[in-house]
Amino acid sequence: MYKRGDIGQVARALRVLGELRGYKTGRWVNEIAAKVGASERTVRRDLGELQDAGFDIEITKRTNRVYAQLAGEQSSTVAIAKRERFTLLAIRRVFDVFKHTPFLEDVATVLEKLEQRMTTKERTEHAAFGEQFVYMPDHGTKSYAGKEDVIDAIQDGILQHRVVRYRYADAKGHGRTGYLAPFRLAMYRHGLYVIGARLKEPYSEVRGASLGVFAIERFSEAEYLKRHPFEIPEDSRVSDVLAGSFGPHLADATGPHEVIVEFSDEKAHLVSSREWHPSQKVTTLNDGRIRITLTVPSLAPIVSWILEWGPHARAVAPDLLVAQVARELRAATALYVTQREATNQSPQT
Repeated sequence: MYKRGDIGQVARALRVLGELRGYKTGRWVNEIAAKVGASERTVRRDLGELQDAGFDIEITKRTNRVYAQLAGEQSSTVAIAKRERFTLLAIRRVFDVFKHTPFLEDVATVLEKLEQRMTTKERTEHAAFGEQFVYMPDHGTKSYAGKEDVIDAIQDGILQHRVVRYRYADAKGHGRTGYLAPFRLAMYRHGLYVIGARLKEPYSEVRGASLGVFAIERFSEAEYLKRHPFEIPEDSRVSDVLAGSFGPHLADATGPHEVIVEFSDEKAHLVSSREWHPSQKVTTLNDGRIRITLTVPSLAPIVSWILEWGPHARAVAPDLLVAQVARELRAATALYVTQREATNQSPQT
């Protein structure tokens, strides 16, 4: 399977070169080694090979540490205003939910390069900005620890249009293997999902293949297959896969659905002050309640959404949605009834 350490010397040397670009004052070699996952000795050898290949790299020793600089690096002439720097740091905080992924690493690297172009005063302000924006993610943030190689393989598959061989656990935890032509990455509620075509074999035709949405954290293995390129069909509905969805759910067999949900007057203001879906229409009823109407391809996320509101939301249509919500509520109520009966039947002490 794909592993960071398995890349060849040339590929690693190119990564070393990439870690030097954008840093007009250069970088410590041990920092570069940590970024590319190699020893400092190996990186020094790669730097020598790059010099032999004609790259003007200056290597110096400072306080018993080795420093490298790509000569002639041009500094950016783009002026970054204070508010823009603050916004970039805010983005950095948002990406904290993607710890252990290349995305957080890349955002951090961009900010490091930005700091290279700042004055001393700007760097001081920049450090202070980091404490002036607080991001509080929803509960249940997904963990991507140990998924770095999986995400690398999928990202390479998307960028290079190459098939990915994978091992994946479904919603019930059952493992399965297969081939995927990854088209897009999607973010939903601080989670990463890949959208792509399911293939029977790595050389199977992408056109006509069924599309799927996969949660990144459920992949246990992913291998980027260099010898198996694919093309996204021109008439593919990739951009429409999640259009109108209420989360990372493909259309179900009976969709689309015209959904009507009513909310109590107590929560009316809170609900009506948000845009839940592009198709939503909000109607205020005579008693202060509100009615939201929207069209979605799948009912599964709507059921969860209604249940989150407890007694303040009521499914009105379609009948299938009403039945699903009622079934979930009965099952939940049964848990508490069973618990109460067990308590009443326990011996008195």
